[in-house]
Amino acid sequence: MKKTNYLKAAALGGASAFVLGANAFAMEYNIPGGDLKSALDAYATQTHVSLIVSGAAVKDVHTSGAKGELTADAALSRILTGTGFTSYRNAQGEIGIVRGEQHAQVTEQHRLLAMAGTAVPVRAASSVETIVVTSSKIKGDIQTVPIAITALSQEQLTSRQIAGGPDLVKEVPNLTFTKTNFTGYNIQIRGIGTQAISVTTDPAVAVALNDVPFIRNHFFEQEFFDVSQVEVARGPQGTLFGRNATAGVVNVISAKPTDHYEAMGSIDVGNYNNRRLEGMLNVPILDDKIDLRVAGEWTKRDGYAYNDVTDHQVDGRDLYSTRVSLLVHPVENLTATAVWEHFQENDDRARSTKQLCARSNAPDVVNGPAGPQIPGPLDASNLTGFDGGNFGKPWLSQGCTPVSLYSPQSYQTPNAGGEPFFAPFSVFFSMQGYLSVAKWMDPYTSVTQQHDLRTISSQIDPTYRAKNDTYEFNADYSVAPSLTLTSQTAYSTDFLYSTEDFNRFNTYENFLQDPYRSGVPSYVSAYGTFVGQDNQFCDPQFGCSSRFIAMDRSSETARQFYQELRLSTDFKGSWNFVAGANYMSYHTSEDYYIFSNVLTLIAMQAGNSDWGGGTRGADAPHIPFDATIANSCDPQPADPANIPNGLFGGIGCQYIDPNPVDRVNGQGHNYFLNHNPYALSSWAAFGEVYYQLAPDMKLTGGLRYTDDKKDFPVYPTWALMAGKGIPQTDEIRQEWREFTGRAVVDWTPKLDFTDQTMVYASYAHGYKGGGANPPGVTPIPTFIPGDYFSSPSNQTHPVTFKPEFNDAFELGTKNTLGDGEVTLNADVFFYKYRNYQISQIIDRTAVNMNVNATVGGAEITSEWSPLPGLKLGFNGGYENTRIDNGQSAIDIMDRAAGNPNWMVVRPFPTQTSNCVLPTYVVNEYMAGNAPGGIPFACLIAYSLGFDPITFGPYTQNPQPPYPGFDPLAGNSANDPYSGQNTYNGVDYGPAPNDGEGFAKNIGGNQLPNAPHYTASLTADFTMPLSEDWAGTIHGDFYWQSQSFWRIFNDSQYDKLRGYSNVNLALILTNADGWQVMGYMKNIFNTTAITGAFLNSDDTSLTTNVFVTDPRLYGIRITKNF
Repeated sequence: MKKTNYLKAAALGGASAFVLGANAFAMEYNIPGGDLKSALDAYATQTHVSLIVSGAAVKDVHTSGAKGELTADAALSRILTGTGFTSYRNAQGEIGIVRGEQHAQVTEQHRLLAMAGTAVPVRAASSVETIVVTSSKIKGDIQTVPIAITALSQEQLTSRQIAGGPDLVKEVPNLTFTKTNFTGYNIQIRGIGTQAISVTTDPAVAVALNDVPFIRNHFFEQEFFDVSQVEVARGPQGTLFGRNATAGVVNVISAKPTDHYEAMGSIDVGNYNNRRLEGMLNVPILDDKIDLRVAGEWTKRDGYAYNDVTDHQVDGRDLYSTRVSLLVHPVENLTATAVWEHFQENDDRARSTKQLCARSNAPDVVNGPAGPQIPGPLDASNLTGFDGGNFGKPWLSQGCTPVSLYSPQSYQTPNAGGEPFFAPFSVFFSMQGYLSVAKWMDPYTSVTQQHDLRTISSQIDPTYRAKNDTYEFNADYSVAPSLTLTSQTAYSTDFLYSTEDFNRFNTYENFLQDPYRSGVPSYVSAYGTFVGQDNQFCDPQFGCSSRFIAMDRSSETARQFYQELRLSTDFKGSWNFVAGANYMSYHTSEDYYIFSNVLTLIAMQAGNSDWGGGTRGADAPHIPFDATIANSCDPQPADPANIPNGLFGGIGCQYIDPNPVDRVNGQGHNYFLNHNPYALSSWAAFGEVYYQLAPDMKLTGGLRYTDDKKDFPVYPTWALMAGKGIPQTDEIRQEWREFTGRAVVDWTPKLDFTDQTMVYASYAHGYKGGGANPPGVTPIPTFIPGDYFSSPSNQTHPVTFKPEFNDAFELGTKNTLGDGEVTLNADVFFYKYRNYQISQIIDRTAVNMNVNATVGGAEITSEWSPLPGLKLGFNGGYENTRIDNGQSAIDIMDRAAGNPNWMVVRPFPTQTSNCVLPTYVVNEYMAGNAPGGIPFACLIAYSLGFDPITFGPYTQNPQPPYPGFDPLAGNSANDPYSGQNTYNGVDYGPAPNDGEGFAKNIGGNQLPNAPHYTASLTADFTMPLSEDWAGTIHGDFYWQSQSFWRIFNDSQYDKLRGYSNVNLALILTNADGWQVMGYMKNIFNTTAITGAFLNSDDTSLTTNVFVTDPRLYGIRITKNF
């Protein structure tokens, strides 16, 4: 074992008292750069303080020294900056110097898990901030904590350019990060993350600020600033960290006020017109009683993506954060800290940039008893009313088809003729003379995309606004010398607003008063029109345009209250404990809108017609939006108990919201609104006991009881329904009462070949709450009396989803070797995971399903200093996720699952999900043997349970004439079928999953976003450049292997390629507190797809993709005072 040397001042009497006093004022230091041992000796002599340090460890290490009028702590920080060493103060007040990576400090809760040591860190060597705490908040050495954990100091965050949460992938084994649909993100640890995205979903990786977990946070958007460190604990951490930590915890620990004056200022400029400012000011207000710390950062840059329609760079940033911390130490046994953190953003951040699609074409021929049938196109020559016209092509294409996301085909545009946003124009209203219509064709025909993942073609640039205020009050009270009562109180408010083009594809000019006839069309003179002679329609949300426009808006408001009380001990005997209770209250309202000028035009022209009793505008060169005319039919409040029957469910009188997008009142029926209020009330009691079985062996046992209550009012959408407002139809209340816990045994043997070794084995049981799926579309009565059918989605759209459970086993070891030159940590783990929650977009909303899985893997982390000034690091992870056998799911991208006897068919335009029908039934439709046409087939078969060809109950070998029906007349007497008897009948009872499709076997498949391998290498080399300056070259390399982004593991469509990333930095530091850093991130400009999300049937099954940042470079100048 290494021998500890002591560097002492000439006069040691009262040294501890002196250094505390020295921190109250500054003195002139003149310690030149050079050998670290000599610099520490000079510091100890000048400051009259005792230092404890390994002489061998600091030999040949270079320091930039410290010069200027500084406090004692600030001078020591200057000396240690860039050396890789940090300082701590022990219980006797002595200051020790140790390697930062070996003694990165972890939070009190991790210390309570370890119950090891009494060292209290005063400073990370990376910066001037000091953490001053009483002995009741003891922190433990990371090498003695029996948990797989990574801790990063502020210096490491800065030098490695870890700007925010997404950059943690290169520092933590088996951690992946990607954005998700809407406004969320997914952090995964060991294959487990948050694959579910509905409002009642809880995160699987808890994100905490100063040990307090927050459900709604801006961990993805916000950038790290003035932090003490960022910790990532892998594996279930629910016993002490609370609910929803089944995969792990990310804990951001802010820097606390200190008892001396210090300040920092930094400016960062780079490509994409990047500008970033960061600053900190620490002021002692009243001796050792009150200290204040203020910090903040501001970032602004241009976008990483280009919109070739608006000719704008998009996905830029304009955000800032501030934090005010006040530390109060009124009496010896009480310390309290108050923190207020504010975050705000207002820019054009894109939730996803590129939207991919390989165009799906209808089959060239449909074979069957009626002979080969060629699906007809959707044009005026093929529209023969509702008597079986063969306009089948748009309804036999699902829009997009699955191909590799890396294929050139994926840059095509959807086959959208049968989408509900376009089909009503092209078929139903146009041929009846009620609408000023679009051209008789797919709006994306001949439209292509650029083969560049950072180029989009959107008529509207994205907007993003966010605001968060977090308040924390933490207090530690020493009830007795070894007994501490801790209180943590937190309150946060959150606001988010984001808009984006619903489809990233531009359309051609669609709105035409009359695409085929010259002069004033008869329906314009008879009914009036909302499309002017300039072929523009003026929408209240979008303004005037001759093109189809659709966009979505995701917004939320949330507030959270959290209170925890815990009692912890630090006895000198063989046992200790921590026990406590906490309560969380969370309320949010998330709204998701889809706006479309097509929906508005349908509602206005149908409602303001002879059906709705309203009026239309007269024909004119230009027709602006008129709110009075738009709502002239006097819409009444919507009533779910009295849904009018008739065309599109009583489209006689919908309310048209006259307000712009950012100020809509939520009452309109000319847009889709998924309104999701949600409330959570949760309390828990927990405790852990730590028992020293032997001097080198400790047992930890913990138990937690959690009571979760969730309340979800149900508000189905009323898009295109008659009336005004979105009425509540139900309320789902759920409650879970669950026990979780952990058991750990750790052993610290004395080995000849290591300085320190710990071996541990643990078992943990984790829990994450279930929830309720958002509702789909209100069942809309159509042409058929008594029909209130929405979509065939009973299997894929369950009302609720189950809670998750994780039984986790882990075996690990942590080692320090070579007189502190090497750390080598390794672990293996195995999870038995139940009810993993995964989302699909069904019925225009996010719907969760549950799967069971096992996860196994191994991890290794190491730091090594082979030469003076050189530090190397390695992180490696292996994981194998496997969905349990016997599980299946319906793939909405492939509902027929390759079965040639069934075909995917689009539903009636008011419906939301596709269905499957037997090929020979489609053949009969194409032959004109089914009155009403193919758009009604799904509705009749799976809503009414009738044979769609005969429009009657199932009968084998039915004999014509069949009843038939006339949709507009609303009866079945006017359109009998009397064709050839080629039809044998069909029973839809055994149809696959009520027509939703064939379930695929997913047993044995991998979980999404779970690559088998992740690896990273880091290297830092520091050398003296002059007496006052030192230089550091930093480089890091990250790689992850291929993975799948969906549970179906399609070998082409679902596969995400592996990727790598290389980053470099050059850092110059001097004794006067200056630091200059030049950096380059992603030097090879790799554009990797990190995740994807499949959109719903009624948007043609397009795929949103999420990509890495481009090459970034810049220079950062920092001054510490």
